[in-house]
Amino acid sequence: MAAPLFPSAAKCMVIHLLDSAQGNTLQAWRFSNHEIVTIGRDANNDIVAADPQVSRSHARLVQQNDNWTLFSTGRHGTLINDRLVTEAVLQPQTVFRLGASGPMLRFDVDTRQPHRSETLENIDTDLIASLAVDEQRKQREVDQIAENTLFRELQERSRQLRKSGGQTPESS
Repeated sequence: MAAPLFPSAAKCMVIHLLDSAQGNTLQAWRFSNHEIVTIGRDANNDIVAADPQVSRSHARLVQQNDNWTLFSTGRHGTLINDRLVTEAVLQPQTVFRLGASGPMLRFDVDTRQPHRSETLENIDTDLIASLAVDEQRKQREVDQIAENTLFRELQERSRQLRKSGGQTPESS
C-alpha cells in the first residue's frame, strides 16, 4: 500500500490556548508524529506558556496505544473540571488548566488536512471591521498635531539642524 500523499492529513494532536472569559481559541499548536509533547515556561518545551502559574516543566502529554495521557509535573498542579490531577487520559475536547488560575488549554485530535490559510479562514469578520482605519479621524488628529505650537517648534528646529549639518550650539 502506498504512503499517503499528505502525511499531515493523518491524525494529529492539537492543543488550543483558550480565552478564559469566553473559551475562544487564542492560539493552537498542532503535533503530528509526536509521542511526547511538553508544556511549561522553559523555552525547551514544545508549548511555552509564560505565566507565573506555569512551572518550567509543567506537564507532559504522552501518546500510548492511540490515547493521549496528561502527566502533571508542575508545582501548581494541573486541573481538569476544577480538580487537581496527576495523570489523566485525555478525550477530545478535554479542557485543562495549568495551575489554579493559569492558562486554560483544550486537547483535541484532528484528522483533517490543515490549510495553509487556516488562521485566515477562522477569523471573525466582525473583528476585521474593527481594525479598519477611520481616515477622517486620522486626518483630524494629524491636523491637530501639525497645528500644535510645540510641533511647529520641533519642525523648525529640525530644519535648522539639517541646514547646519546636525551641529548644535552645544556640540561646537
